[in-house]
Amino acid sequence: MVQANTPRSVLFTVLFCGFVIVAVLFTAILLRPSADGLSSGDSAGPGSAGRVDCGSGPCQVLASEKVGDASIDLLADSTGEHGKVRIVNGGASVVFETTITTMGVRLTKNSLTCDGGADPACLMSGSYDQGIVGEVFISRGRNWRSTEKPYFSDAGSIVLSDVTGNSTPEVVRVRHDCSDSGISTATCQVKPVYAEVFDLGGKQLGCTKKYTAPAQIRGWPEVRILPSELRTCP
Repeated sequence: MVQANTPRSVLFTVLFCGFVIVAVLFTAILLRPSADGLSSGDSAGPGSAGRVDCGSGPCQVLASEKVGDASIDLLADSTGEHGKVRIVNGGASVVFETTITTMGVRLTKNSLTCDGGADPACLMSGSYDQGIVGEVFISRGRNWRSTEKPYFSDAGSIVLSDVTGNSTPEVVRVRHDCSDSGISTATCQVKPVYAEVFDLGGKQLGCTKKYTAPAQIRGWPEVRILPSELRTCP
């Protein structure tokens, strides 16, 4: 208890400290994330309680996939120019920005594909520079994140596929053999092609032999590569 003869400077210090503590607690309550892992008002649309904005307006659900206990929604504005990925898992949700839309990719209802397994993953993709660019989201122990590494295929195919047989999908992209410096885009498009395989961490695992045309690769355009086909990349 503060005594009656306590100096005014001490009283002021005590009152000021109390005010600071109350202000800090109040600010912490305002800034605390909501139960879905987002700040209040950021989550929205089917599968969540609030609203998510894409660009200057509300998002639309372009496509949805179910992976284990998680629901993955690809969100975008009416033009597909501004996109987000919402993942709902166990009653909680989190929303990620899509990197590829900042590159100028327009999302469509065909831009989302997912693959389950020990480490599930989802691929967001779209047309870009006469090819396709894709962005991968992966799950580790129910926690989803973006790999933040775009994959580009100048031959028009990027897929998720369990190539190595370890119950975890790999990223497979088909590309033209355009290693020559200064080669034109038109010349590149008639060069042989091969499939290149990466693990979910982005490590290159190998490539197939070269083919005269993409259609010669098994399963084109949803290519399916066997482990025995992998060799050193060009």
